[in-house]
Amino acid sequence: MGEGVLAAQGITERSLAQRWNETLSAPRPARTALLVALHGHAVVGFAFAGPDEASSDSRGAPGGGWGEATQVYELVVDRDFRRAGHASRMLSAIADLTRGQLRVWISAGDAQRQRFYTSAGFAPSGAVRSIGKGITQHMWWARCD
Repeated sequence: MGEGVLAAQGITERSLAQRWNETLSAPRPARTALLVALHGHAVVGFAFAGPDEASSDSRGAPGGGWGEATQVYELVVDRDFRRAGHASRMLSAIADLTRGQLRVWISAGDAQRQRFYTSAGFAPSGAVRSIGKGITQHMWWARCD
């Protein structure tokens, strides 16, 4: 999501850590998947995906097929382990669970994420949203048939 997006929403590092601990302690929300990237025995990244928030079709579930649109809510790899294929492998695993469209929101000007998703076959959809204080995001998408 990026530090700028978090700050624009008033989310501090402390509140994010608290939310993360609560999330990991609770049962996984329905129709979602949380993947982790390991380097040896250390977690170096994660991806969280599920029904697209803008889609009216969210009846599917991992293991039983997903709906027509799946959203990558977050995909993060520790800076020290980037360019090692972790993000690509997690995105590929999400795509394996998806039928229809795979979507992600990318902040305007986030060239690194735009390059990554372009290399994975994504393209801008034309949809735009504003969140927080001055953060504009564009939806990118790819077909997963």
